[in-house]
Amino acid sequence: MAVFMILTIFLIATKLSSAGYCDKDNEETYSYHGSTNGPRQWPRLFPACNGDMQSPIDIQTNNVRRDRHLDKLYFFGYNTLVKQATVVNDGHTVMITPRDNVKRGITVQGIDYNLQQLHFHWGSEKYPGGEHTLNGRKFEMEAHFVHNSSDGRTAVVGVLVQAAKKDNKAFKPIVEILSEVLYKDDSTRLKSSLYFNKLLPASPASYYGYTGSLTTPMCTEGVSWFVLQKTQTIGYKQLDSFLKIYSVKKEDRSKECLLAPNNRPLQNLNGRGIYASP
Repeated sequence: MAVFMILTIFLIATKLSSAGYCDKDNEETYSYHGSTNGPRQWPRLFPACNGDMQSPIDIQTNNVRRDRHLDKLYFFGYNTLVKQATVVNDGHTVMITPRDNVKRGITVQGIDYNLQQLHFHWGSEKYPGGEHTLNGRKFEMEAHFVHNSSDGRTAVVGVLVQAAKKDNKAFKPIVEILSEVLYKDDSTRLKSSLYFNKLLPASPASYYGYTGSLTTPMCTEGVSWFVLQKTQTIGYKQLDSFLKIYSVKKEDRSKECLLAPNNRPLQNLNGRGIYASP
């Protein structure tokens, strides 16, 4: 009887200790919900993730350096219809990569950065999945437009997205194909034409800028971040479609292996300055 009781207690303890973790995620190089390779373990697994210039951060608007001489963001090609693009669930996010050979990107401080891909970090009202915070406020989603310059520098435009009662038509071409990328390594193509500029908020030229890192391993530093000052919205029903996406293949699905929330915890500012454009 004593042995049986000890075994029962052990099994209960094991179950409790693994609650909220996705065992299959532990087989990946990194994950958001693995017990051995989740975000808290990244600094141990990937040395660069322990750097002094990591992202995301909390942006305290009272402490930013406002510079009226700072260049605003100039977006080029964003208003050109995206007719062809691949959409992939890579187990960490949903990524959209244009395949129409249209030159899109941003110009800032006289440097052109060409758009490579767009991906998302999301969660729910209870567990927001946006990465950067604004005066401590967490957002349900954050869209990342990733760009590279000709000399290999990386610039990311971050759009903070809050849930709203009304659907956002700009997200419709994305939401309508999410059912085709529910599981890791699923891929599809856009069925409807997409305008990247409509995913941006009004007045997208103004931003909070700082030097940080990629928010996923390898956590490479030296990334120019431009978090837009204005926010965007997504409908609650549209957000629900993202909440059905898994980080694992179909045969391994379980409620612990839903991808959301797929955000890295906030990182220390470590004395870095945050500047605001006009």
